[in-house]
Amino acid sequence: MMTDSGILLSKDLKYAIKSYQAHLKKDWDLVLDNSINGTFLHRREFIEYHGDRFEDASLVIYHEDVPVAIFPAEREGNTVFSHRGLTYAGWLMLDGLRLKDIQEIIENTQAFYQNLGIERLEVRMVPDFFAKESQKELKIAIQNTGGKSVFTAVHHCTSLPFRVKDRGKKWGRKKAIANGIEIRESSDLKSFWEEILVPNLEKRHGVKPTHSLQEIEYLKSIFPDQILFYAVFSGEKMLGGALVFSTDTTAHLQYTAALPLGKKLRCLDYLMSHLIEEEFSHKSFFNMGVSHFPVTGMINQGLVNWKESFGGKPIIVSVYSFFTDLLNSESL
Repeated sequence: MMTDSGILLSKDLKYAIKSYQAHLKKDWDLVLDNSINGTFLHRREFIEYHGDRFEDASLVIYHEDVPVAIFPAEREGNTVFSHRGLTYAGWLMLDGLRLKDIQEIIENTQAFYQNLGIERLEVRMVPDFFAKESQKELKIAIQNTGGKSVFTAVHHCTSLPFRVKDRGKKWGRKKAIANGIEIRESSDLKSFWEEILVPNLEKRHGVKPTHSLQEIEYLKSIFPDQILFYAVFSGEKMLGGALVFSTDTTAHLQYTAALPLGKKLRCLDYLMSHLIEEEFSHKSFFNMGVSHFPVTGMINQGLVNWKESFGGKPIIVSVYSFFTDLLNSESL
């Protein structure tokens, strides 16, 4: 069998699994570069920027010495997660694998972790809007091999191209333009983080950004074409901004915030419309992420309404759990 990546596989696949080590990075990158569902967040450079927070448990899966899948993961106690530091992961694999093949890969993954004494495997799927090809067979394989949906996250995602139709947002954009507001791609993450984003999150939700300023500056230096920052200015005064993670298929809004003056001048109406209608119109999707209060997990209806005004539609992303019987359970 020939995969769409040009790698020849036999009909009767037999798999070998290796714990990720630095010398396997070439194999990791080979799968990622040709995968149906990997993004730059799954690069080792991204995974390892916060490596001190997680015990890595990632895997590289081979068929006859050819890497065909990877599994970004980390371990806490007797549970393996895929991977909480990346938001989404799971099995990232070459195109062209059959349902039977995928099921064998998942079963072998479970057996590998089982031999390490792992009792539970939790997998947060890559959202479909990030995948370059259908993940239908992967989802079926997960269910066929014992995966149970234990949580669903709801993202609001706009299919592109899209023209903002909401009257309030269209009016806000006109107001911002009339007030001389300008949008520019910027490298001044420091001003945005310290003067706008951090104070905004602390005041409204009592939380801090997932990434510190130092972390996001480091990541942007490694991924300058994938991590993009757009700021809104009145003269030279930054009023607000948006940090976007750009993948092959999707522009993902990671952070957005504005000063009180920026909100009064409707700078985010202008910025969001610009990003959706112009800057990323060549993508397939503009994802605005989940809409819940960080502390309580309750749905933030105001945030949902805001995202829907920019064309966002709810898309469910499942978290699956596999409960395994330990191989040595008879000794317990």
